[in-house]
Amino acid sequence: MKKIIIFLLFIFSFLNADISQYFPKLDSRVIDEAKILSPNVKKDIDLILKEEEEKSSNQVVVVILNSLHGYTIEEYSYQLGRYWQIGQKDKNNGVLLVISMDERKIRIEVGYGLEGALTDKIAYEIINYTIKPNFKANQYELGILKAVNEIIASIKGEYVAKPKNSEFNDVINAFIPLAFFALIFISMFINSISRKLKSQFLYKVTNSSMGSSFFAFFSYIMSEAFTTSNLIVALIVFIVVFIFNLKTARDVDFDKLSKSNYTNSSRNSGGFGGFNSSRRSSGGGFSGRGGSFGGGGASGGW
Repeated sequence: MKKIIIFLLFIFSFLNADISQYFPKLDSRVIDEAKILSPNVKKDIDLILKEEEEKSSNQVVVVILNSLHGYTIEEYSYQLGRYWQIGQKDKNNGVLLVISMDERKIRIEVGYGLEGALTDKIAYEIINYTIKPNFKANQYELGILKAVNEIIASIKGEYVAKPKNSEFNDVINAFIPLAFFALIFISMFINSISRKLKSQFLYKVTNSSMGSSFFAFFSYIMSEAFTTSNLIVALIVFIVVFIFNLKTARDVDFDKLSKSNYTNSSRNSGGFGGFNSSRRSSGGGFSGRGGSFGGGGASGGW
């Protein structure tokens, strides 16, 4: 039965594509078009939801509307959740608490990834045993605040947010190997130029310093997992060996190097075909994060 309802909602979305014109702008975790929340309460709820997202990555958004503009609460909430993409893309862990004052309707819309924790039964109980009694007594702020806390309690422990620097680490892990290979090509280019210009300085750098430095760097990086700490250590090794060899290279007498020695040196220092190393595999504002919804949740009124 649930799949039939989802299918009908999907068909309905094509026939009523203009529903998005009635969606409020997503600029915070608490959208209050009806102005039933005081600034302090709205701020407190927003802070609670922000802390929940930082700890668990779960995105919970409260939406208080004036009207549903002729749509059912189920249709509106489902399309709103998908349009805003509440929740993380890889987890679909978003929740919408939608309240419409004109129709006196309430809906808890649950993303795919949280349907096992915030079940339809739990959502129904939050609406009917927490929100509804308080709304009937005109205690709107209390009802919403309690509902938010109960929603968070029900989804607690389902997910854990990534460390704040995890995205930065991913970038570093991807960039450093590319930078290494870029340095190899730069070295080869400088080496080629030094031969044409017969530059003593360039020759010393590319053949004495670069060769040994790349050997140390490459040997380490290919024998270790591509983790941030290992790659940083590898860079340090490269810099230290490079500086040491550059200092040593100053003592090389370019004029005494015969043509044959020059050729042999270039042949021996160029490329990495002789290595037998093995590489171990390594284990401005609020917005939705790409989450999706499938019609899970519950509805009610007061």
